[in-house]
Amino acid sequence: MNELESDRERQFMEYLRDGISAAKDGHHTLARSLLNRAIYLNGYDARPYIWLSSTTDDPAEQIEYLEKAVSLDPTNASARRGLAVLKGKIDQSKLYQTDAPEMTAGVGGVQAPAVPVSPIQVQAEVYLCPRCGGRMAFSMLSGTLACEYCGFSEETGKAGGEVEGPLFSVADRAEQVLDFVMPTTLGHNWARAQQHLCCERCGAHSVLSPGQKTSQCPYCGSNQIVKASPQEELVDPQLISVMKFDKEQAARLVHKWLGKGAFSPDNLINSSATLELRPGYYSFWTFDGGVEIPWSCEVNMGTSKAPRWEHSHGVEARFFNDVLVPGIKAIKLQEQKALQPFDLHGVENLDPGYLAGWPAVLYDRSLSDASLVARDEVIREMRPQMYSLIEPGRDKRNVNIGGGEWSGMTFKHLLLPLWIGEYRFQGKKYRVLVNGQTGKVTGEKPSDTVKMVFVALLAFIVLAVILMLYLMLNARDAAF
Repeated sequence: MNELESDRERQFMEYLRDGISAAKDGHHTLARSLLNRAIYLNGYDARPYIWLSSTTDDPAEQIEYLEKAVSLDPTNASARRGLAVLKGKIDQSKLYQTDAPEMTAGVGGVQAPAVPVSPIQVQAEVYLCPRCGGRMAFSMLSGTLACEYCGFSEETGKAGGEVEGPLFSVADRAEQVLDFVMPTTLGHNWARAQQHLCCERCGAHSVLSPGQKTSQCPYCGSNQIVKASPQEELVDPQLISVMKFDKEQAARLVHKWLGKGAFSPDNLINSSATLELRPGYYSFWTFDGGVEIPWSCEVNMGTSKAPRWEHSHGVEARFFNDVLVPGIKAIKLQEQKALQPFDLHGVENLDPGYLAGWPAVLYDRSLSDASLVARDEVIREMRPQMYSLIEPGRDKRNVNIGGGEWSGMTFKHLLLPLWIGEYRFQGKKYRVLVNGQTGKVTGEKPSDTVKMVFVALLAFIVLAVILMLYLMLNARDAAF
């Protein structure tokens, strides 16, 4: 940067700083003058337009300023948030206070609500038996809260209370627009009322209902559990799929799984005696939306003998639904795919009563990171299909496929039930996972080297015999 450009940038920052101060103090005429001078010096910065929107009460002007800011910086969260409020996409009352200057002075001309700086106080519900005072836990067999001591049970209320219909399932109503959820307090209160624990071994962040005790991490089984502070900007789960298999049932499923496989050691099934399984509800994200992928190529408009190559281009559009991404980084995408399918429509609105007596492991893969993983999965699935989708039935060459243009993305955050554990075989630990909704099992399994060598040798002998017969037949035909 030369001296002239450096001086221009310095003046721009001074006008911007003074304009922001004037806007904060309510001196709107002065603020507009200073911010317009800043724009004259640098018309490619979104910040002056964001602050100009706070100097007028005219919604049309506010929208105009913010749309200009978004056109200059499409990733600017403050401008997008202000537009969302002005256009009614999110409720202004759900904006939370932040240290960002754009928010404290109001975004898009909408003054920030008077949200107290102190955390929201949430009433922690403790599930105690009204008969004997014992701890109650959710029973998956009866679908009720049951006392662990005297057997008393009662219904747990289902959140929501809305009438479901074929077009508006619980899962459909839980969809949230991806661009606008992070700056809101949608569901940010439930987990604050729970006990927060962190595993010092694997880092898994889990929550327990008040009064519930544990000394073991539900993910890795470690006893290195310490108290952790609540996550202030947690996106709460909205949905839950209730666990359908108890520990004995899950162990039987693993036992059956160990007995399968052509290359499994004959005595592997005996390893189920060493099986240690732990239940938990695990965070998952799902994403819906649309993508448009531009393409270009040369198409043969002639014949195979007399080709005539002409340039062609276009866009291939695809809508995707319920792309599932694990919220826990330690759960590999391959493991998740092996556990599928999950019934993502057979879910319930999250009622904390469902988690009474059950641990929940919250996400360490953020919403934004999960959305990138989902987009990669969609593109990975589409790319092998693109050749047949482009100019179908014609010969093509020099096919170029561009990046995706995403639109209308929505997400859900839900808790899915898993049993996770390990078993021992010949002194080594192997990891295993059970889908608590369908009973499907996946994990690590050792292979019998002797069986593999025998099968490979048998295949070699068969191929050698076939080759020998082929050569003998060719030799006989040549003799005649």
